Amino acid sequence: MVVDAALDYGKQGQGNIIIKQRYGKDKRALLKRRTCKEHFSETRGTVFFGLDTTREEVLRTLAIIPEKGSIRGVARATGHDKDTISKWLEVAGAHCEEVTKYFLQNLNLTRVEVDEIWEFIKKTRKFDGG
Repeated sequence: MVVDAALDYGKQGQGNIIIKQRYGKDKRALLKRRTCKEHFSETRGTVFFGLDTTREEVLRTLAIIPEKGSIRGVARATGHDKDTISKWLEVAGAHCEEVTKYFLQNLNLTRVEVDEIWEFIKKTRKFDGG
């Protein structure tokens, strides 16, 4: 069975992963691998894993940190606890660090190239309304 699961890893559109059920406020998918029967959340490995708050609310809250200038200001504006916002920011920062490290080490990009990627993402999100 482990061999079968390894053969399915990373393949998309092959029917190897199915939705078992939906859960939570924003109806996240609990997925199931057909080969090894493992269950996992669609948000596993993301900033949103294990959160009770919707993805949109977390993103909206984090996006106003630069505008408000402080976590306490954001807490007052959104009604979220400052410790909760701090935790979201910590998790998001850790993910950004992981991506940056991957770009630098595995893709052999320079720091300038990585900075350009982040700047492109920032501009694209503004253009898309993010």
